[in-house]
Amino acid sequence: MRINQIIRSLNFFLTPTLIFGLTALYFTASYGLAETQLWFNGFHNATLDQLMPIYTYLGDGLVFLVLIPFFLMFKRRALLALVFSGIMTLLFSSALKAYFNEPRPIKYFQEVEGIELRQVPGVKAHYNHSFPSGHTTAAFAAWGVLAYFCRRKSLSLLFFALASGVAFSRIYLNMHFLRDVGAGAFLGAFIAINAVYLSSKIKSPWANATWFKSRA
Repeated sequence: MRINQIIRSLNFFLTPTLIFGLTALYFTASYGLAETQLWFNGFHNATLDQLMPIYTYLGDGLVFLVLIPFFLMFKRRALLALVFSGIMTLLFSSALKAYFNEPRPIKYFQEVEGIELRQVPGVKAHYNHSFPSGHTTAAFAAWGVLAYFCRRKSLSLLFFALASGVAFSRIYLNMHFLRDVGAGAFLGAFIAINAVYLSSKIKSPWANATWFKSRA
């Protein structure tokens, strides 16, 4: 299978992802790193304070394990793609975070702006390795792979909404800038495409078999 075929199959996931990522980078470039973060920091309420620390786990590394039961409905190749996406997420995200080593919003505002951002009660603050957002990368990678194998437009849009919700949660919790989640969305989509591509190159009969034999 070719990359362009995978991209066409993921059109209803990748198109809104492209729009989301470009919009995030556009507003960051237009209004600045600090201004966009302060704008988001002004929106908070008790309900979101309870919901966002939980919702953000849809982009935690454990999301790859949580999604395994869904992938058992497809051929074994699908689960291989999920495994590949998890490995690539870890490698790319860790390498880029170490390379750029950008301060997270809380540290940035303390050192550069002299401003103390609002912190959601009970959420542990992090200070380094802001770019790109690892949670956002994992969300778009994992849900993107699932979107490919589901092959339904409505589900692709739903999975995009779930992934973009993770991106919002990272900004809401002041763990990342808008720039970070935009880059994470692009990186996650890139990983999803290539994970599917790699899995398609495995010609073993085992990969083409289903996990459970149907009963006559």
